[in-house]
Formats: sequence, structure tokens, C-alpha cells
Amino acid sequence: MTTELPRHGLLPIDLLAVGLNLLFAVLHLVFLRHPAAGHIAGMPENLLFALGFLLAAAFIIGLVSMDIRGWLPAGSPAHFLRSFAVQLCYSFWFMRVIVLSQMISNGASFDPLFAGMEEALFGVQLALVLPARFGHLRWLNEVMYFAYFSYYLLLSGCWWILYARGRYRDAMHALFVVTASFAVLYIWYLVFPVHGPKYFFPELRARWYSDLDGYLFAAIMRWIFADANLAGAAVPSSHVAISLTVLVLCVRLLPRLVPVIAVVTLVLWVSTVYLYAHYAVDVLLGFAVVPPLLVFSWWLSRRLHAWLPACRSTDRPVGEQVGYSSSRR
Repeated sequence: MTTELPRHGLLPIDLLAVGLNLLFAVLHLVFLRHPAAGHIAGMPENLLFALGFLLAAAFIIGLVSMDIRGWLPAGSPAHFLRSFAVQLCYSFWFMRVIVLSQMISNGASFDPLFAGMEEALFGVQLALVLPARFGHLRWLNEVMYFAYFSYYLLLSGCWWILYARGRYRDAMHALFVVTASFAVLYIWYLVFPVHGPKYFFPELRARWYSDLDGYLFAAIMRWIFADANLAGAAVPSSHVAISLTVLVLCVRLLPRLVPVIAVVTLVLWVSTVYLYAHYAVDVLLGFAVVPPLLVFSWWLSRRLHAWLPACRSTDRPVGEQVGYSSSRR
């Protein structure tokens, strides 16, 4: 089995990660004195988050700088952190996108439109019907909670496997595609807020998963959901769009894992509605946005590779077939 040792230098994923952190810092400064912005320890919340995103950008730049100087041995924990530091930002970006979206829209949403589409397409609100019909089955609830939780594993684990196998370029390509797709979705959520069924329907908000008992993963997901503000990023479903993107990437990069990933992903899609996080139309729209997201990611990768001289000699843009002949393992 051949391996691809990590190359020292600035990568497209580094530019994307730093750029997104700077964008979030600027957005928080723009809304620094918004009436809905809170305070933490007497300091404006948005100012603290702006500083946090600037520190995140500086942290990534610092890791890249150390890598360029050869201070991060290939395969070391420090190099692993340098490679996947952007994944630490995902949750913070997502949570703050929702807050910023609510500030921009003053709490308004397009939920009536999509709830109406749900009725028109299916004749019912599936987010109401499914848990009411099957919610007494604790084992099924647990499966749904696990599938929803598996999203976090899919985001990270697949590319860690590639890294562990020495397939650094493939890992960085896949990481770039996922992160670029997130970037587009985040920007969309800022200007097109949809809160989702559990916020739109009072009966679901009142129950807040008390009707869906399970076991271990029920407890984990209830804890995650407990104080999370998730109202504003429902359409299209990022759970669906990103998990399908991961599945598409794994068809080429990790084909032996595809049967397992496909089953988990399929249940994940169902769980987004069953756990009343999304309308079923959100799922369909999640499918629909994947092709343009993949095209955009491929285009952006090529542009950044062309702009970075080091990458032209050490890496390949997403979409090129070079180096994939050994990937089917």
C-alpha cells in the first residue's frame, strides 16, 4: 500500500477556514449593537464572538506557519490538528449563523411557506404524523437518535480514516468539499431563515422530545438539543445535503465502507423528519442542492490551487482523477 506524506505549505482548506472565520468576525462586528444581541460578563456578546473568530483564524494561521517551517512531523498529533482544525469551527459557525440570521430577519421565517408545501405534496405534516404514530417504540426512537448523532461522525471520521491510511491529498480534498459546501449553506441561512417544525408547531415545541423515549443516544441528543438555538437553518437540510455529499465522496474514496455509510445515511435522512427537525420538503431540497454544491466546490478548489503556487506542485484539485487509482481500499 502506497502512502502520500503530507506536504508542507498553504492549502486551499487553510484559505477557506481563515476566510470563513474572518467573515464571521466581520458579521458580528456589523451587528455589534443589534437590539437582540446579548452580553456576557458585561461585554457585548457579538464583540466576544468576533474576537473568538479572529483568534480561530490566527490559530489556523499559526498551525500553517509551523507546518511550513517543518515543525509538525507528519502523522503527529500536532499535524493531525493542523490538518483538521477547521472541523473545530463547524459547530460554532452553525450556531452563530442561526443567531445572525435571527438578527437579520428580526425573528421572522419562511416556515408558513414550507409547511404549506409539505401539505400540498404529502397531504399531512410528516413531522407531526411520524412521531405520533411510532413514538411509543423506544427501540425505533433510539435508532433515529443514533442516526441523527451519526451525522457528526460522518463529518469527521471518513477523512480521519483517509489520513490514517496516509492518503493526505484525498483527505484534504474531501475536507475542502464539505467545508465549501457548508460555507454556501451558511450564507444561504443568513438571508433565508426557516425555523423547522419543532419551532413552528406549538405542540412539538411544547413536547420537545419528551414523547420520544429511548436509551443512550436519546439521552445524548436530548442533552444536545436542550439549550441549543437551532431555529433558522432548516431549508435546505444541511444534515441531508452534507451527508449525501459525504456519501458521494466515499463512493470513490472509501468504497468498501459505502454499504454501511449508505444505510446509516438513509436512516439519518428519515430521522431529520422523525425527530421533527425538518419538513420532508427540506430533505428533498437537501438532495437537490448537492450537485451545485459539488460543482462549486470543484470550481473553487481549482481556482485556489491555481492561485497557490505550492499547491500546483504538491497537490491536485478536487475533481481530477490523478492519485485515485490507489483509493479503492
